[in-house]
Amino acid sequence: MSRSAIRSTMRLTIPAALALALLLGVAAASAGAGGSAANGASAEAMTMDQAAAVRRGVQAALDAYRERAAAGRWEELMRLYADEPRFRWVASGIVEARSVEQIRKYFAALPPGARVETTFQDTEITPLTPGAAMVTTLFQTRLVDPQGGGFSFGGALTMILIERPDGWKILNGHSSSPARRVGSGVGTQSP
Repeated sequence: MSRSAIRSTMRLTIPAALALALLLGVAAASAGAGGSAANGASAEAMTMDQAAAVRRGVQAALDAYRERAAAGRWEELMRLYADEPRFRWVASGIVEARSVEQIRKYFAALPPGARVETTFQDTEITPLTPGAAMVTTLFQTRLVDPQGGGFSFGGALTMILIERPDGWKILNGHSSSPARRVGSGVGTQSP
């Protein structure tokens, strides 16, 4: 997978400090909403079967995301996002969306027939509670415009997913693409 960044207008995704804050918020919200934390369950207390179930559910959501985006089925894709006030999507340090409606508008503005093909590499799904998980992965995304346009970009992606009665949902995410330091020629991001 290429690690080179192609600058684009398509930026969707949470800096590490914000991810940690949202992560802590997820655990607190689960406890308050009758979630697993209210039962005393924690990442350490999860059984192997519970952790495996979380991984299967989250992987199914990631697979559904890739399938729906590649087919240009935007409304089905929107159902994979948590339509909640805590939703955030950050890209390279910029909050790109604070609601699922903002994500919906982005996809609706794509050219008719456009598709978004994403591949994941080195994906790690970390169960946090029976109802929450963190995903870290490298990604490569290609916007395919049937009228000849399009672009691609890639980098690193982190997401927090939460389980709801109708399936696993993306509560927040952060993506970043490698950036070159001025004058260095090195393809790493500045700290």
